[in-house]
Amino acid sequence: ELVVTGAHLSPLHGHTVKQIEADGFPIVARIENLIYSDHDSARLQGAAAQLQVLTHVVDERRPDWLLAPADREESMTLALCGTYMNIATAHYAAGDRVVGNADDMVRHAVSRLSHLLLTTHEQARERLIRAGEQDWRVHNVGHAGIDRLRSTRQLTTSELANALGVQNIDDQFAVIIQHPLTSEIDNAGPQMRETMSAALELGLQTFVSYPNSDPGSNQIIDVIEEFSSHPRISVFKNIPDIEFVNLLRRATVLLGNSSMGLLEAPYLKLPVVNIGRRQSERHHASNVFFVPADREAIVRQVRAIMDNGIGECENPFGDGHTGERVAELLATRAIDEKLLNKDLSY
Repeated sequence: ELVVTGAHLSPLHGHTVKQIEADGFPIVARIENLIYSDHDSARLQGAAAQLQVLTHVVDERRPDWLLAPADREESMTLALCGTYMNIATAHYAAGDRVVGNADDMVRHAVSRLSHLLLTTHEQARERLIRAGEQDWRVHNVGHAGIDRLRSTRQLTTSELANALGVQNIDDQFAVIIQHPLTSEIDNAGPQMRETMSAALELGLQTFVSYPNSDPGSNQIIDVIEEFSSHPRISVFKNIPDIEFVNLLRRATVLLGNSSMGLLEAPYLKLPVVNIGRRQSERHHASNVFFVPADREAIVRQVRAIMDNGIGECENPFGDGHTGERVAELLATRAIDEKLLNKDLSY
C-alpha cells in the first residue's frame, strides 16, 4: 500500500500520481504537503504537515512493515511513525554519503530510526556497520532504479520522438536534470544558467526535465523557461518512465546533478557530467565526471567525453533485481523482539 505525498500531487511537477495509478498500485492516502517556496524552511513546514496526517494513516492501518525511501522528508516522517508506534521499519538506500546537502543528514537519521537497513552498494553497508549498526540488520540489495532500466520495454527512435512530441531525435543529444543544493539556495538560478548556456554552446539537441521541489527550484525553473524557446531545447515538467528510460539509453551525456547519474547511469554506461557540489563525495563509477558550475568547464568536459569516451565502466549498484531482494527480505524477516528492540552496538 502506498501513501503518496509532495511533488507527486503537484501539477507543477507533472502530477505524477497518475503514473502510480496507471501502474495499479493501491494508494491508501494522498497527503498534500508541498509548499511552493524557495525559503529554506519550506521543506520543514511541509514535513510537519505531512507527519500530522501520516501519523493517523499509519495508526489506522497498522501495517506489518513501513518502507522508508532514501533521504527526503517522507523518509523521516515515516521512520518517526515506526519508532513511536513500534512498527517494523525498513530504510531503503541507507548508508550513502552526500556531503553538502540536508538530505545526507536526514538519510543517516532515518537509518538510526529504522530496524532493517537496505543499501544500494557494499561501501554503504560497511559504513553503517562501522557507525554501530548490527551487521544482521544491514543488507546490500542494489539500486532499485536499475530494475526499471533492465525491464522497461524498448521503443524505436520514431516511437520515442512521437511520445516526447518532437520531430526527430538526433544521433547525439544531451539530457539535463539539475536540482538545487540546500546549502547554496541563492545560487540555484545562476548555476542553472551556466548549465543551459553550456548546452547551447555544445550545439547538441537537449532534453531538460524540471527540478525537484526543494527550495531554489523556482529559480531553476525560471532559467529553464528562459531557454525553452530555443529550437534545440525541449523542456518537460516530467518525462514518463518508459520514455525517460529509452531517452537515457540513447543519450550522449547526462548533465546536472541528479543522483540517478551516479546510481543508475553506470548500468547503461552513460557518461555523466555532475555539475557543482551536489553529490559531492558520493560513491560513483568511472562514468561520472565532476566539474564546477561553470559554462567553460562543462563544455570542456563534454567535448572530452565525446572525443575519448569513458573507457571501461563497472557498475557497483546491482543487477536490476533489487525489488525481488527487498520483497524477499520483508516477507521472510521475523518481526520479533530482536528486530524491534534496536541496540546500536557502539
